[in-house]
Amino acid sequence: MLRTFRCAALVLSAALTACAARPVVSAASASAPVPAPGSAPVAARSPPVSPTLRLPTGVRPTGYSAELTLDPTRPTFQGVLDVDLDVKEATETVWLLGHELTVKEAALTVGGVPVAVSQVKGTGDFLGFQPEAALEPGPAHLRLVYEGVLSEREVSGAFRAREAGDWYAFTQFEPLGARRVFPCFDEPEFKVPWQLTFHVPAGLTVVSNTPVVSQEPGSAGGTTWRFARTQPLPSYLIAFGVGPFDFLEAPASGEKAVRTRIVTTRGRAREGAYIARMTPVLLAALERYFGVPYPYEKLDLLAIPLFQGAMEHPGLVTFNSESLLAREEEDSVERQRRVYDTHAHELAHQWFGNLVTMRWWDDLWLNEAFATWAASHIIEETQPSWDAPLTRVGSRSRTLNADSLLSARRIRQPIQSEDDIFNAFDGITYGKGAAVLYMTEQWLGPDVFQRGVRRYLRTHEHGSATASDFIAALSAEAQRDVSGVLDSFLEQGGAPLITARLDCSARVPEVELSQRRFLPLGSAGGTEQQRWKVPVCVRHGTGARAGRACTLLETETARLPLPEARGCPTWLQPNADGAGYYRTALDARMLSRLLSTDSRHLSRAERVALLGDVQALVGAGTMPAADALGLLPGLAGEKDLRVFQSSLELLELMKPSVLSEPRLADHARFLRDTYGARARALGFTLRANEDVDTRLLRPMLLALAGQQGGDSRLTAEARRLTERWLGGDTRAIDAGLVEPTLATAATWGDAALHAKMMTALRAESDRKRREELLGALGEFRQTDLVQQNLGLLVDPAVDLREVWRLLFGAAMDVRSRDVAYGFVTKNYDALAARLPDEMVAYLTLVASSYCDPVHRQEVAAFFTERMARAAGGPRALASVLESIDLCIAFKAAQGPSIESFLAAPRRGR
Repeated sequence: MLRTFRCAALVLSAALTACAARPVVSAASASAPVPAPGSAPVAARSPPVSPTLRLPTGVRPTGYSAELTLDPTRPTFQGVLDVDLDVKEATETVWLLGHELTVKEAALTVGGVPVAVSQVKGTGDFLGFQPEAALEPGPAHLRLVYEGVLSEREVSGAFRAREAGDWYAFTQFEPLGARRVFPCFDEPEFKVPWQLTFHVPAGLTVVSNTPVVSQEPGSAGGTTWRFARTQPLPSYLIAFGVGPFDFLEAPASGEKAVRTRIVTTRGRAREGAYIARMTPVLLAALERYFGVPYPYEKLDLLAIPLFQGAMEHPGLVTFNSESLLAREEEDSVERQRRVYDTHAHELAHQWFGNLVTMRWWDDLWLNEAFATWAASHIIEETQPSWDAPLTRVGSRSRTLNADSLLSARRIRQPIQSEDDIFNAFDGITYGKGAAVLYMTEQWLGPDVFQRGVRRYLRTHEHGSATASDFIAALSAEAQRDVSGVLDSFLEQGGAPLITARLDCSARVPEVELSQRRFLPLGSAGGTEQQRWKVPVCVRHGTGARAGRACTLLETETARLPLPEARGCPTWLQPNADGAGYYRTALDARMLSRLLSTDSRHLSRAERVALLGDVQALVGAGTMPAADALGLLPGLAGEKDLRVFQSSLELLELMKPSVLSEPRLADHARFLRDTYGARARALGFTLRANEDVDTRLLRPMLLALAGQQGGDSRLTAEARRLTERWLGGDTRAIDAGLVEPTLATAATWGDAALHAKMMTALRAESDRKRREELLGALGEFRQTDLVQQNLGLLVDPAVDLREVWRLLFGAAMDVRSRDVAYGFVTKNYDALAARLPDEMVAYLTLVASSYCDPVHRQEVAAFFTERMARAAGGPRALASVLESIDLCIAFKAAQGPSIESFLAAPRRGR
């Protein structure tokens, strides 16, 4: 699963993790047994002891049959669930999980004989059914009649949305949403077949995981849709959609030529043309790698409005509609690459996550890290010009930043509460997990790694597995125990800093290596007693002659001989091709060489990795900020797009929150002086025969010099084009430049422009246009205009699932963060009641750009108690508070260096 609001939040706050509200079961209110309607009374008994996190293992499902009566225009639905049970040991209570479900009838049969059963309320979502006498081992059957909610607030469970006048119902069950629709064994290891039937109004279509078996008239003029029984699946992978859908047939996919379709809201099928062409390409590449054909009977891709991200359900992969779809004349290279990457991730899950499922949420990395790793691998194969290896190295560097926080999770963080389940969907699970897998692949060799992956899939197909199972498969193919390396990264937080020093005193030059935990300035962490088993490869050379040497660094220090060296090397790169998940440190002389003339001897990936390490060294206080910032003017004309993009991370060192008021203007001037000429040369108009890298570079430069730097020529042109676009000439701006153009105009815009955008938003029904307008509105910074934006969040006529981004856009800018923070503190209860449950803890983000002790204290005082009540809240708040602490320390240590750099006169002013 990829969730776009999670990704956005990780950009805003490196360690923020996902969250969800605490569950409330509305099935029974008494703690003592209550007879279920239609069942015989049961003699009073002591109430059973409720589970608190995981279901007992004494009773397991063997299969479900569910019938749902559902109308997207109505806020509730009715369900009948039949679940076959395997009672493993004598049991007094059958426990399931249900959230906001009202169970009206419960019937238990054993050996075909009815058994009186009572319903009892457990803790949280636990829903118990207590028979008149303990169930003995053997088969049993439970039938439940119930009612649930089609939410207009959530984007989890079953929710509904209105699009162009039509109502639709959709689902998102990972991680704990299935219990909002089915009272079930809602844990990943309970992997069994499901049979689904739907009764819906005539004229509506239903899609689900499997092909339709029958479609026939139902009662009251409706239609009954019956679907084929699924292969064994956990509850979180079940999905469906109901509405007046349109379909675009794509070419059949995979070795088995499964039917492939793009499913859209009414009238949008043609917008799926790009992804329809790409799906067979991606699926074929994944089948080749895994050595297993696509395991399911069909492949539908369902576009969902208001949904945040994508989800890998077998047979019915779901996407945010604006990510998946685009009119051909309005499409862009950027969107195509984003959706291709996302689709590769979701399709990789068909093997890692679906065919083989994690047994429990502590091994979510077996799903998400593998899908992230596999997407990069498949893009490298199928789209070699897209520079997937360099993208991977850049992502690794950003993940290392997040991993430096003490509040960051481990990859395999113990799950001690439902909060921990939702917290697991973060950049550590996805990004760090993928980086560690890539490092392991390079250490063992791609062929050995691939054989290990295939062994793991063959051994556990249609079942569930753990990290130990994967490590065992990898070790068997490698013919050595790989658990030491993997466990050292999976089971502890943080990442190593590898210091490398060249020693040429002996006949064969050596590199002295040492490791300790990398910690930024102001961190309260210690480096003692934390060690990793790190595959380390260094590259070295004299001039263009290069050599390579590798070792497994298991101790605090070690020496690595360089037998390929001819004399004493003049340059040394301690992380060959950026493959290792670690930071590096070199002595000042060697680092200076790499950053100057000897950088031409580094691979492109090594240059990207080096720039990330420079930023980290400044953050740790071992390199003056001015020295790193001094690299930027020379890199501003960099021809290599990926290296240029990586250099921009150095700009984070002088983010406005660490600057004094006088230096804010100097910061904007620096951006104009450094990037303005190149941005103006490219301008806002595409040229014939322009290469793709130039098209990708242009919006970066326009954002730097125009939106952030305030270059007068660029801001004036952005305003002119935006006025034309708002006037109905949407072709005035290229599709790939709508966002930076509107954002630049808004950032330097006035009340008149804001009013025009608000008017356009109210009149616009097209979802893509609305997203573009909301993105632009979020860039205004004048207090009164920001307040108008934020008023939409508490307007009952506005769908908060669409406009929530306006809050976080305001919060991230020093000019408007006080307005955003004040709005949240004033309206917290109203916002928490309206936001989807998963997003309540994101409200802490409004404080994440503060960098002073006074606000730190205020934030802790306001949010501590509130976040204790929001699922995922404690860790979210801890991440924000730690980020503020680190910012304070960084500003104290490096602020003078940054300020002097910005204040110094430079040529071109």
